[in-house]
Formats: sequence, structure tokens, C-alpha cells
Amino acid sequence: MRVVVTGAAGGIGRAITARFIGDGARAFLVDLDPSVEETAAQLGSRADGVAGWVASDVSCAPDVDAAADRALACLGGIDVVVNCAGIGGPASSAATMDPGDFRRVVEVNLVGTFLWSRAGARQMLGQETGGAIVNIASLFGQQGAVGAAAYGASKAGVSLLTQSMARELGPHGIRVNAVAPGHIATEMHWDELRARAARAGTSFEEERVKVLGEVPLGRHGTGADVAAVVAWLASDDAAYVTGQTIGVNGGVLGS
Repeated sequence: MRVVVTGAAGGIGRAITARFIGDGARAFLVDLDPSVEETAAQLGSRADGVAGWVASDVSCAPDVDAAADRALACLGGIDVVVNCAGIGGPASSAATMDPGDFRRVVEVNLVGTFLWSRAGARQMLGQETGGAIVNIASLFGQQGAVGAAAYGASKAGVSLLTQSMARELGPHGIRVNAVAPGHIATEMHWDELRARAARAGTSFEEERVKVLGEVPLGRHGTGADVAAVVAWLASDDAAYVTGQTIGVNGGVLGS
């Protein structure tokens, strides 16, 4: 299996990449953060499943086209695209948010997902061998949250983009699904809790405990929890699954 993972330098993206490599896939890593090179080196050599990497902006169409060409050269084809690149954006109310900040979140989280989905779909259509696209949505694209208007709107858009592309690409054997993580133990989530604490005049630990009180399973999720569902959606075991957004949220929100 030949896999492209965006946002691969850290957090959930790194966990997803590691899972695919562990399962025997060859992976190409994409991230705007130059540390993607270090991540690639840590995850393994070319022989171990890391086919290549590139520091690239997923929201910039020329960057995506160039990165897709490089991925194709390294992998020899693309079977799976995982759109994990994303940013949280400012923790401010919609009434006070700068429009430029709102646009940047949408450009990275939604437009970036569109651009790489498009690039992957074009390659898969040319190969005529089917394939899978897995997008990372969010619990906060399924329910509103204070201070997260831009993030929530962008992730809700990811879920609807997923449904539309699934209908368009299904006749060609290309499945498109999304995973909506909940409270996952990543730096992005910790930053959100710090912002909540600052707004409320509480401590980080108080906010962490408050979040855990919302989770029926009683713990934060891990990157590995998300990666397991992504790997399943990309596998033949999910051959009849497309157009879905699957929650990985510990029971916070049901279907």
C-alpha cells in the first residue's frame, strides 16, 4: 500500500504514519513544519517504509501539485491519501475574530483537504485501481464550541466534502471517509485547554479534569486510537464503507 499522510510531523498525523508503516505500507510524509524531515528519519529508512517527505503548505495549490508529483516519484503510485494537516486557529469569539484568522483556518483545514483529496483522486483515477481517501474531521465539526467557530466550520466542511467526493468517486472504486476525533492527547488539544483556562480564570488541570468528566470512557484518546480507525478505513476490511464520518471520541457524541 502506498500512502500519503499530510500533517505527518507530529500528533495524530505522526501516529497515523507510524501505524501504516508498522502495517507494512510505504508512506510519504507531508507537513509545513520542517521537523517533518526529523520525523521521517525517526520513523524509519526508505527500506523501513518511509518513501520520502516534503515540507509543503497544504493550502497552496502549487505547493500541493509539486508535493503530489514528488510523492508519486517516490511511491510509484498513490493508493491512500490521509488528510490530517490542520490548525486550531485563534480561541476567540466569532464576533471579535479577525476575518483573516478565520480564512486561514478554513484554508488549511478545509481547502487543504480539498486540494490533497483532488490530487489523490486524480492519480487514483489514472491508475484505475481504486483507492481510499481518509479525512480528519473533528468532534467540533459535529457540535459547536465556544471560541471555535472557525475550527468547527472548517471541520464540518470536511465532513460534507467527504460525502460529496464519496458519491463522485464511488463508481471508480475510490472510497472517501472521515474520522472525527474527540479529546485527543495532543499539543493542539493541550493548547485549547490552556486557552479555556485563561478565559475562565481556572487552571490547566481543572480544565483537563472537566473535559474527562464529559468522556464516558473516562480518558483522553491517543493518536494510536485514531490511527487504528484510519488504517481500517484504508483497508479491504472497510471495502463497503464510504461517505462516512466516524467518531473517535470516547462516547462524547453518538451517531
